[in-house]
Formats: sequence, structure tokens, C-alpha cells
Amino acid sequence: MLLSSGDKEPRGRSRVGLVIVAVTALVVVGAASWYFTREAPKPPTSPARPAPRAPSPTPRPAAPAPVSTGNIEVSASAPGSAVFVDGRRIGAAPQLVELTAGVHRVRVEKEGFRAFEKEVRIVPGRTLELEAQLEREVEGPRLRVETDVPGAQVFLDREFQGEAPVTVRDVALGEHRLNVSVEGYEMHAETIDVVPGTNEFIVRFKEVRLDEAIAVKHKHGVGSCQGRLVATIEGLRYETDHEKDRFSAPFSALEPLEVDYLKKNLRVQIRGGRKYNFTADDPDDLLTFQQKVEAARDRLQ
Repeated sequence: MLLSSGDKEPRGRSRVGLVIVAVTALVVVGAASWYFTREAPKPPTSPARPAPRAPSPTPRPAAPAPVSTGNIEVSASAPGSAVFVDGRRIGAAPQLVELTAGVHRVRVEKEGFRAFEKEVRIVPGRTLELEAQLEREVEGPRLRVETDVPGAQVFLDREFQGEAPVTVRDVALGEHRLNVSVEGYEMHAETIDVVPGTNEFIVRFKEVRLDEAIAVKHKHGVGSCQGRLVATIEGLRYETDHEKDRFSAPFSALEPLEVDYLKKNLRVQIRGGRKYNFTADDPDDLLTFQQKVEAARDRLQ
């Protein structure tokens, strides 16, 4: 069927509308595709934060050190006694002393009393009480030796006692051999008799002493006579029953005495006078006599 000219306009408009719809749909689909396929915006990044530190452990209080000392309280039956611990003087009793734990030696002493000595064990944190019972000494004879030269060494029965002045306690009664020596002087030797109480001896090295005697036989041209030679600081004398052989002379009138040890002979020569030859059973006695006489003469000059 043929349309009239009035029917052609609506159909043209209808086609235009379909084109617009189609274009619009394409635009919408493309926009939607772009929207959903685009990258999602990244959230803004914040600066990295350091990892949190673990809290420091709270320091624990140090454990108290174990007690390693104890005390000892020392008293004595004799007031004023000296207290020694391990050889070290602490003071006069009573004394409270702090010591390391373990074994220690305590000594308490006072003049006129027997020393008290004991080994003790100190317990940490405790106080040990120790009372020293001192007994009086039963004092024996004493020997007091003094000299006129300082530093002289004193020997009693060949045992060293110290430097003079010195006091030796509890010496046995009876005879003893006393020797005293000092450099530059002849040794002093004598036999002493110790009696109860205090025995005092003064050795005078600066003072010349000579008191020697020896039994001898004087040889004559024919025969001999018995007698005794005596030497003192005044000189030398020969005591005998034979009046012609008897003599006494100061050292200034005598030549030096000579000893022939092998022949057991001691020769005495008076200056400008007679010569004497003496013998003895022991040549050592002759030699000792001659040495003491000549030593004294040297000091007298």
C-alpha cells in the first residue's frame, strides 16, 4: 500500500531516534567499561614507623653478700695483759676483735705470768668469748749481764742470750760458762756461780784485766824446778821454792814472750838479764797464757 506524503515524516523521525538511542547506548557502555576497568586510586602512603622496642627489664636488687667474719671477745684474769692474734699485737685485754671466719691463734701474756695460748675457730656472724687464765710464774734465778761497750754478744753455756745489757731468766743454780764478745776487743770468758735471786755481772772491755796463772817447770842447765807463772797488769812473776830462780818484773822490763809449740817451751827474757825456759804438760796452756799476756801488754802501752 502506498503512503501519502503525510506519512513519510514520522518514519524519518523514528530512524533518527533509533540512531540517537544506539549512539547513547554505546557511549554508556563505553563509559561503564572505562569506569570499571580503570585502576583504583592508591591510598596515600604514610612513613614507616619503627618497630616498638621491648621494655627494658627492671634490674633486680643485688643479693646481700654472705657474712664472712665473726668476732672474738678476749678477757684475762690478769688486768693489762697483752692480747695477740696470729702473732699480731691487738692491745690490752679485754679486747673485742673482728676476724675472718676460720682458725686463729690467740696469745695472752703479761710479765710475771705464764703466757696463755689457744687455737680458736671463728664462725661467721657470731661472737666467741674467751677468758685467758694466767698463772703466776715461779721465778728462778736471773742473770744480768752489762758491758761498757754497746752491742756485746752474751753467751751462756755456749747458747746466745742476746746483746748486752741482757737479763736471762730461770737460770739453773750452780756453775755456768759465761762468754761475752764484741768486735775490736778480746773475748771475755769466765766461769760463774749462779745463786738464788739476781746475779749481776759487768764486763769491762775498756778496762785492761789480766789475772792468769799456769803451772810450769823451769829447765836449768842441769835439772829443773817446779813453780807457777803468774801474770797480772803489774807484770810477770815466777813463784817457786828455788829462791835463785824466783823473779818478778814489770812488762816494761820483759821482752815479748815466745812459745815453741812443738818443744812445749815458753821463753821469758828479762831485758839485759836472765833468760828462762818453761815447759808444761799441755802446749795449748802455754800458748793461751802467752796470747793473753801479750794482748794485755798491747792494751797497756
